[in-house]
Amino acid sequence: MKKNILKIWEKKHFMEIIKELQSEKIELSYENIPEIIEAMSFYKRSRRNPEKCDYYHQNLPTPCHPIKDLNCLLCACPNYNSKTLEGGCSINSKKGKYVYHQNLPMGKVWDCSDCQVNHSKKEIKKYLERNLEKLIDISNSM
Repeated sequence: MKKNILKIWEKKHFMEIIKELQSEKIELSYENIPEIIEAMSFYKRSRRNPEKCDYYHQNLPTPCHPIKDLNCLLCACPNYNSKTLEGGCSINSKKGKYVYHQNLPMGKVWDCSDCQVNHSKKEIKKYLERNLEKLIDISNSM
C-alpha cells in the first residue's frame, strides 16, 4: 500500500499548528477561538515562524491566497480531498484546478490557491466551533 503524502502532510500541518498554539500558551478551547484565529493569521505566522512556509520566506511575505486577513489554520483545507495522491475538492469549487507537480506519482495535484473558502476569520470560526474536538484529539495524541 502506497503512503498518501497529502494525508501525511495534512496531519503534520495540524500538529505544527497545535505546537505553535502551545508555545504561545493558547489552549484549545471554545473560549479561546478568537485567540486561536488571531495567532494563525498569515501576517502573525509569517513574522513569528518564517521558516514554516515558502510564502513566509520572501522579504515581503506574499500570501498564497489573495484574501484580506488570510488565516493559515486551514492551510490543510477540510474540503481538500486528500484520499487520492492528486487531491481534489470535495465541494467542487470552481476556483480550483489541477496543476503539474513533478514530485507526485500522478504528475498533478489539485491547486486551490485561487479559492477563498476556509481562509477568512468568519469561516475559521465556524470550522473551529464545529471541529475543535478533532484538534483536541490530535493534541492529546501528541
